Amino acid sequence: MTLRYFAYGSNLHPVRLKERTPSCRLISVAKLFEHRLCFHKKSRDGSAKANAFYTGRPADHVMGVIYEMDGSDKGLLDEFEGLGNGYLDKKTIVENNTGSQTVFTYVAEENYISDSLNPFIWYKELVLRGARFHQFPEDYINQIVEVDPIQDPDDKRNQKNRYLLEKMGTKKQIL
Repeated sequence: MTLRYFAYGSNLHPVRLKERTPSCRLISVAKLFEHRLCFHKKSRDGSAKANAFYTGRPADHVMGVIYEMDGSDKGLLDEFEGLGNGYLDKKTIVENNTGSQTVFTYVAEENYISDSLNPFIWYKELVLRGARFHQFPEDYINQIVEVDPIQDPDDKRNQKNRYLLEKMGTKKQIL
């Protein structure tokens, strides 16, 4: 069984997602309407992570990417995303160049939302690199650029993610 996953945060870039779910295959860029990208989901590491926040306003949208993956990889992705520990998986409809697509994505549980947090520098950079890789519109990219990040106090985690960012800079096409 194959699943379609809508990535909009740190999993946007195929280098990141391929490490987490080896079967993933890029399908297309897509939009989730009536939502906006926020960096306000409380993470286990004390920072903010991305959330596709429901606004109900038709003009709002979250840019993302549809990936297809084997159903057997979903458990791995659930673990990385913290399913049940701040994120819920949600079946939703996104729009791409061929029309409406049914996908699943992860959204923050209401009691895990805090506007007083900031993402780590490396996390913001993962989202930004993914948005640039997929050539999202400049105004959308600029919204990500404007987010104020903070330094990760965990040197080991920081170095691990800096290494991942370096890999993204050297790989042009992997899927």
